Amino acid sequence: MRQSASVMIEADKLPKEFASVLRERPVRGSHLRITVEELEESDEQKLATLRAAIQKGRDEFSAGLAIDGETMFAELEAELFSEPVKK
Repeated sequence: MRQSASVMIEADKLPKEFASVLRERPVRGSHLRITVEELEESDEQKLATLRAAIQKGRDEFSAGLAIDGETMFAELEAELFSEPVKK
């Protein structure tokens, strides 16, 4: 869920990053409304995040930090169930 928020600010206190994108300089003493909105990730950003996660998994596997599926499920079974699940 994207979030947004607006705030009123005096023109004299406008951060330089905002002032630099305005076509005209705000009139001294005036008030402005600044809205900040969370942006959704682009497909390229999502893909980069996914690739980084895959690489992290590969690195952990290469470092010997992986366990085989049977061991993992046995550990989960022991943790989640008081009695072993019959197969």
